[in-house]
Amino acid sequence: MSIPIPASEALPKPDGRRAAGETAGRVRALSLLLRLIHYAPRLFWLNVLVWAIFYLIPAVNGLVAQAFFDGLTKTGPTLLGLSIWGLLGLLLVAGLARMLTFFISLGLFATYEYTIHALLRKNLLGWLMNGPGAQSLPDSPGEAISRFRDDVEEVFNWIDVVFDFSGSLVFAVVAATLMARINPLLTLVVLVPLLTTTLAVNALGGTIRRFRRASRAATSQVTSFIGELFGAVQAVQVATAEEPVVAEFHRLNRVRHRAALKDNLFSELIDSFNQNTGQIATGLMLLLIAQRLRSGTFTVGDVALFASYLGWITTFPRYGSRVLTRYKQASVSIDRMLRMLPEAAPTALVEHGPVYLHDALPIVPYAPKSATDRLDLLETRGLTYRHPRTGRGIERIDLRVPRGAFVAVTGRVGSGKSTLLRTLLGLLARQEGEIRWNGHAIEDPALVLVPPRVAYTPQAPRLFSESLRDNILQGLPESQVGLEAAIHRAVFEDDLAGMPSGLDTIVGTRGVRLSGGQAQRTAAARMFVRDTELLVFDDLSSALDVETEQRLWERVFAADSATTCLVVSHRRPALRRADQIILLQDGHVEDVGTLDELLERSAEMRRLWRGEE
Repeated sequence: MSIPIPASEALPKPDGRRAAGETAGRVRALSLLLRLIHYAPRLFWLNVLVWAIFYLIPAVNGLVAQAFFDGLTKTGPTLLGLSIWGLLGLLLVAGLARMLTFFISLGLFATYEYTIHALLRKNLLGWLMNGPGAQSLPDSPGEAISRFRDDVEEVFNWIDVVFDFSGSLVFAVVAATLMARINPLLTLVVLVPLLTTTLAVNALGGTIRRFRRASRAATSQVTSFIGELFGAVQAVQVATAEEPVVAEFHRLNRVRHRAALKDNLFSELIDSFNQNTGQIATGLMLLLIAQRLRSGTFTVGDVALFASYLGWITTFPRYGSRVLTRYKQASVSIDRMLRMLPEAAPTALVEHGPVYLHDALPIVPYAPKSATDRLDLLETRGLTYRHPRTGRGIERIDLRVPRGAFVAVTGRVGSGKSTLLRTLLGLLARQEGEIRWNGHAIEDPALVLVPPRVAYTPQAPRLFSESLRDNILQGLPESQVGLEAAIHRAVFEDDLAGMPSGLDTIVGTRGVRLSGGQAQRTAAARMFVRDTELLVFDDLSSALDVETEQRLWERVFAADSATTCLVVSHRRPALRRADQIILLQDGHVEDVGTLDELLERSAEMRRLWRGEE
């Protein structure tokens, strides 16, 4: 029997057979792009419509020019029976209409752009936060920023050029029809050179992708280096390594410069080829028109119409080639983003869902502890996880945490203590064994062992550059939780009283404005405010002095006699208080017992105990 998972917590099961690299090869980027377009179809088609109108209005200008010059020379019919002044008025109305259409199209375009950006970024972040085991980044945070920013924008750039292409296509069809009514052969001569550019760009698809992939990789390396540098300023200063670091930064930027130069230069060459092809078509048209003017088969108005349309009709093959170019570039960005979604179906990247650009943001659900969340016994049997690269980890761990117990896990550095906690909580996918909550098997602990059942603080707790209040609550309604009680249990009230802004104090990036002990106690308050059945600490008190640590443990158990703790620690106050100590060595359980029992029979425990002195 498996413990039930609330519907609000259920996630679609990923297809484990699909690795990111394999799915990127199987699923064409075009299918994902089309699914992305279908997210907001009304906005998409409104954009297509207004941009088609924007591009179509110049067709009126060509007809007005034809009628105007034919009217002057009296060699052709008038347009709608309008006089010269009427034609000028029509030209003015067309210009005003195009200006108005442009402003409307900008508003629609910006709305659609931010909608698509928000959807892609939400899906990327959602999978990282809510995927199986809370997916870790495949690369550095700086690399992830590049994918959230640059690759998302690159994908939308393809949709952007689709709008221009669709508008230019409508104009090209109308213009070609009007031109063909005057002279079909001349129209064909004008169009054929332009259409060859599309075929040429399609043939260069592999080169386009190669240059774009190299440019994106080089940009990501620079972004990643900047992110890592900001997090290691103190280490650089202590090592007096400023000059080598700056030199490496310059080297990465030179690599990025070369890669971006090749990418942009190749794109500009393609655009230049398109434009020169348009100039060649213009030259051919003028030569052929000159012959027809002499023979009298062409009027001045016809020349004006052809000249007016030719400049616009060349945008059609140019945007057509850009659609192909941007598609190749967008496919590279899609492949890069799919790498951030391991084990997910490719459609997870473009999964439809609300983005709340205009609607009110959803209220963070608050689930108070109920009788069904009660912990009587948490146990593991044969729990195993080995790191893929090193082969180290934990193997066949049996663990029992009864209600009200204080269970401590200790051992040397690298013995598998943190790996045990992370595997138990589903942050690492267990490879063997089972986890049971009150006798019920847990299939996915990452969905079950969360508040209000379990609260967890890692070895290095993460704080956000927000207020202390926001770091502790993280969206919970302050009126429904015991914020003051949580601060008291974390032994943080004296520190808080010394801060001028109190709970509104901004902690800075990763809590840089707090001491190590203050950051750990802020994380502890974040656990306590959730009022969970089981508290899981990974060496939480390592930055606390002995007196503060002692007070923290006293307050934890004074608040609730049924408090249950699973603690990784090598500190004497925690080991003395523990009801049971699990001694790990090289990923295996070396021994289990009370402190006195282990000190009596375990040489390893005695070495650890003496090492604390």
